[in-house]
Amino acid sequence: MFVKNFNQKLQTKRLAVLCSFILLTMVVIQACGTPKIPEGARIIEDTPTRLIPTKTPYVTPTIPSSDFLTATASALQVHEGAVRFMSYNVNQGGLDKLPQITSILQTYNADVLAIEETNGWQLDDFAIAKQIAGDLGMEYVYCSSGSATLDKNGNTYDMVLMSRLEIKSSETYTDVQNCLIRAEVTTPDGGTVQVFATQINPNFDEVGCLNVENLVKAIQPFAAGAAILLGDMTIPPPGVLLGYPESQLLCPPLLEAAGLSFMTDVSQVDHVWVTETMLAMKSYKLPSPNKEPLVSKSVLRSTSDHSPLAVDFFFP
Repeated sequence: MFVKNFNQKLQTKRLAVLCSFILLTMVVIQACGTPKIPEGARIIEDTPTRLIPTKTPYVTPTIPSSDFLTATASALQVHEGAVRFMSYNVNQGGLDKLPQITSILQTYNADVLAIEETNGWQLDDFAIAKQIAGDLGMEYVYCSSGSATLDKNGNTYDMVLMSRLEIKSSETYTDVQNCLIRAEVTTPDGGTVQVFATQINPNFDEVGCLNVENLVKAIQPFAAGAAILLGDMTIPPPGVLLGYPESQLLCPPLLEAAGLSFMTDVSQVDHVWVTETMLAMKSYKLPSPNKEPLVSKSVLRSTSDHSPLAVDFFFP
């Protein structure tokens, strides 16, 4: 009887050791296997990739140093109680300037970020998009352009929407080129805001305002609530006539007719449009980089042919 009990206890002990060994082995395999996506850098809606090799590997940037920031930046990095929305065109992917791009994004410290011309960021299983999202502590939605237009590196004109706040749902649209993304983002008051991000292909001689018409159709179901449109619109601001062809001048009134209001610097083709619900909120437009840049003008000009555009909204 004693021998039988002893054998049972021995078998139980061996089984426990075996289970522990199997569990430890699984942990080691997981740790040594495919690297995990950085916290907050998940793909909300997967998109096809184009198998074109990137030209330059991405190098993780350092946090902007105090000499990188201006006095204005130091004062505006913290925006307690507000949600900062930002749009930035990085110019054909900026593959040779990714550390500078990320440092600029870190300086502006946006909560919701639309980045246009992320050409090549989807390659190698979205390697660049994942790393930048991880550096910023954001999740993202990626839009691969449906346009046949390619940049100098053979990449499509893509874009990405990133958010530090939870993205509850999202979708990309195929009938607004280059890209249009919609994401339902949570707000600090427990509500949500519909964020639309776009870059419009400047082929107005071919399609006129068709892209804007399709953009309006996408936004209209959400126009009665909190919604914001960010991006490189190509079209001029409403009321600005000089220097723009008639084909472009016909487009802004379509957005106004849909109940959207323009609220950015008239010197830029990068726009922010908001619904009446958003317009009624307290807001603060960050200074124009041409007047009070958050980083030096030389850095901005050498990084992209566009400047960052940001606005803070205080949700009730």
